[in-house]
Amino acid sequence: MPSNRNVNFKFKPPAYISHLTAYSLSALLIITPLIKGAVQEWAVSLIHLVTIVGMAAFLAVRSLNWDWKRIRTPVDQPILMLVVLSVISSLFSVHPRTSLWATVLLLNYVLLFYLTVHTVKTRARLRHLIHIIIAMGIFLSVLGLLKRFDANPFPWWNYGHSSWLTSTYMNHNHFAGYAEMSISVTLGFFLTGFRGGKLVLMIYMTGIMVVALALSLSRGGWIAFGLTLVFMAFALLTNRHFERKRFLISLVGGLVFVIFIILGNTPVVQRILTLPQKDADISFKSRLEVWAGIREMISDYPLLGTGPGTFGTAFTRYQPPGLRNHFTMAHNDYLHFTAELGLMLIPILIWMIIALFREGFRKLENLSRLVRGTTLGAMSGIFAIVVHSAADFNLHIPANALLFAVLAAVVATPLPKSRNKYQRKEKPVSGRWEVLQDRRDELREQLRKVPLLTGRRRN
Repeated sequence: MPSNRNVNFKFKPPAYISHLTAYSLSALLIITPLIKGAVQEWAVSLIHLVTIVGMAAFLAVRSLNWDWKRIRTPVDQPILMLVVLSVISSLFSVHPRTSLWATVLLLNYVLLFYLTVHTVKTRARLRHLIHIIIAMGIFLSVLGLLKRFDANPFPWWNYGHSSWLTSTYMNHNHFAGYAEMSISVTLGFFLTGFRGGKLVLMIYMTGIMVVALALSLSRGGWIAFGLTLVFMAFALLTNRHFERKRFLISLVGGLVFVIFIILGNTPVVQRILTLPQKDADISFKSRLEVWAGIREMISDYPLLGTGPGTFGTAFTRYQPPGLRNHFTMAHNDYLHFTAELGLMLIPILIWMIIALFREGFRKLENLSRLVRGTTLGAMSGIFAIVVHSAADFNLHIPANALLFAVLAAVVATPLPKSRNKYQRKEKPVSGRWEVLQDRRDELREQLRKVPLLTGRRRN
């Protein structure tokens, strides 16, 4: 009798199951910004349900293929430490039930990070992901401009401040946070190579998003985007593979020109004039007072904090008198998370940021234009939120936090693969293969312009 010990049972899963994880990820990227940033409880529940569906499909495919190889990333250890710290802090929380659900949401973001890493493994899926992010940025910007000038065709999005561009969000700062990331991804995508009409279209769409960001009147968004442009310029000018220095200078000059045009808008000028007038800015004064109270709160709970998600409850004891509103957010994500998780969070965050950006700069040395462009765009989007979080709470908005996790996955994920039509296996885009593909595309463009090769005769 033949032995069945070495028989390997593998079943090819149906196509819809194989793609369900990618569809779930795409659905979350599209839906969450459209429902006020997914800040309502029902929207958070929807995120959990869609993530469960995507995770179930992922595990089903892995089970049928019996493939349990895990893709390692440079941020695996700091992410693990962050989850462990959150769980331990929840056990000693001032409100355990709230901390439990806050930890569940953190785990959801972690799952989406790893689902992105294990799903976006090919050039086609990477491009599809970037296209969704850019498309959502453009849609939100156009809708925001229509609302700003009282031409909104969708009555269910009639809310928000009339003088600030909020798009589908309730707060103009949160729209600015999303716009920073989508514009950064778009600017990075320029490096993949656009010519002719596509290049003009990309520049036009980028201009629309920049105008929307400016009209959001978010000073934190302006500062974050300005520093992000400096970061991108530094990364490109110091990169040995980047040869289009003139194009970079022209693009930055064009953005500056657009900004000067926007400065002619009176509300924008008035908003800029409030930057140096800190004493007259009630919002800024309130934040300074709140931050002083948070420092006292941290000194009382230095080790493990008050527990994830408990800031709004615990801060009532520390809110300075004289403030009209009850602050449920610190308007500084670093102080907010430190108050909830303790001072042990600080080295974990520093470790995570350093590991992520080190991997990003390493991938910028890759020969593939797609890898360099998407990595720079994702890394710049992360940089923008890192800066903006010093004066706001974008990472507490599920739609923005979800996009942040996806961009982190794009930076941390290994190199995408490219299918060679002469071989059935997929090759990583790490060597000369991608360069040859780029040269082939350039030659095809040149040959199309030669009259004799296109069937036309010279007169």
